[in-house]
Amino acid sequence: MGLMMFGVALLLTLHLLHLTFVNMLLLIPLCLILLGFLLHVHVMKKESRY
Repeated sequence: MGLMMFGVALLLTLHLLHLTFVNMLLLIPLCLILLGFLLHVHVMKKESRY
């Protein structure tokens, strides 16, 4: 969950600084959000009995 929150905070910061025209800067938070989601799903499946 921490990676997703950090990614969203980074996206918000980039938006407030008007740096949304740089695609490479937008890919970093996107990758953080996706990685956080995948890790969260992996951990939840690992902890589940089903």
